[in-house]
Amino acid sequence: MLEHLFVRPSVIARLRGGPLGPYVDDLTTFLHQEGYALSHIQRSLRAGDQFARWLHGQGAPLSAMDDAVLQRYVSGLRRYRSGHLPKAAQGLSHLVRFLQRQGVVSPRQAMLPILPLDQWLAAYDAHLAQVAGLALSTRQGYGRLVRRFITTCFGAEVPDWPSVTTSMITTFVTHEATRRPGAGRKLPSVAVRSFLRFLVFRGAIRTGLEAAALAPPQWRHAALPPRLLPEDVERVLAVYHDGTASSRRNRAMLLLLARLGLRAQDVIALCLDDIDWADGRLGLHPGKTHRARSLPLPHDVGQAMVAYLQGGRPQSACRQVFLRCRPPFHALTNSAVWWIVRQAFERAGIVVPSGIASHLFRHTAASHMVNHGASFKDVADVLGHQSLQTTGIYAKLELNALAAVALPWGGGAL
Repeated sequence: MLEHLFVRPSVIARLRGGPLGPYVDDLTTFLHQEGYALSHIQRSLRAGDQFARWLHGQGAPLSAMDDAVLQRYVSGLRRYRSGHLPKAAQGLSHLVRFLQRQGVVSPRQAMLPILPLDQWLAAYDAHLAQVAGLALSTRQGYGRLVRRFITTCFGAEVPDWPSVTTSMITTFVTHEATRRPGAGRKLPSVAVRSFLRFLVFRGAIRTGLEAAALAPPQWRHAALPPRLLPEDVERVLAVYHDGTASSRRNRAMLLLLARLGLRAQDVIALCLDDIDWADGRLGLHPGKTHRARSLPLPHDVGQAMVAYLQGGRPQSACRQVFLRCRPPFHALTNSAVWWIVRQAFERAGIVVPSGIASHLFRHTAASHMVNHGASFKDVADVLGHQSLQTTGIYAKLELNALAAVALPWGGGAL
């Protein structure tokens, strides 16, 4: 492929004859598959060749590259007046990723010593994944809280688990709960209790200490689930309409959230092979509830997805439907979907509770189905709930049924 990038044979010969020569063709293919423009690939190859020659002049092979070597090389380059790095340093991150993938260079994480805190967190995460079977997003949320818990208890010292007391646990859980609104107040106690049970399982603490992570009192049906009005939903959907690749992608994602009540993770995990265009259905992978399900594909959602696939989705070997609009063209993350939805609310001028984004569409879709005669079983099947008790929170939004059973006001006229 080098012949398509460089016209002069002398340039190609120089690249293939240099210290980076054995990897040049594979590196070119790697960058092309990542979706980078040809001009960007050219700059990256030149930068990589210059760095490899510098490293060779130092008497070191490519496998000796680490953060310290890169820092020394970049610090010796002459910067532009604007402070930006010169072209010789641009694209080195691609070279590092490629050489790590090839096994030539060890991952950066392996170059740094692993702290005891990180060792315990890695073991805990493996326990949650392999024993408890929790989803990645749930494990990440638990991990952040547990990291703060360990740091609060021991700082930078090696954790001394037998010294953990009930007061340390309750103080941390109470402090974290006061910083969170609504149902989120119970998350610190759930995460810490889960970690303490893991420590009991490992024999690090005595049995029963996990009971100190008490959840704050909450009344399950004390508040109404937040939801949008039908006109608000249409205002949000109308935000992305300019025909750009990102707008087509964002509109298709918002329609999936609004019409089918999908979780953000369902949208991210949706693959091209999951769409049955002939039957008009979507196959959803097992997610939070570990249950696969099939849902009908509404006409407007299908149209939006076709518009994105034909006129917005970049070419990529990645099978996920929704990708980044800039290279590398990888699948989106939960945080990316959160920002896209929050930005849509802001552009539409709709104020929503802080911290909530895509799940607001899920509540709205559920309440819409309930108020239009759908049974709780039907709603549970669409949303993928394991228990009808989870779906029962939407009974408070079935206004017509509530009005029929409401008792007359006995206090007279106000």
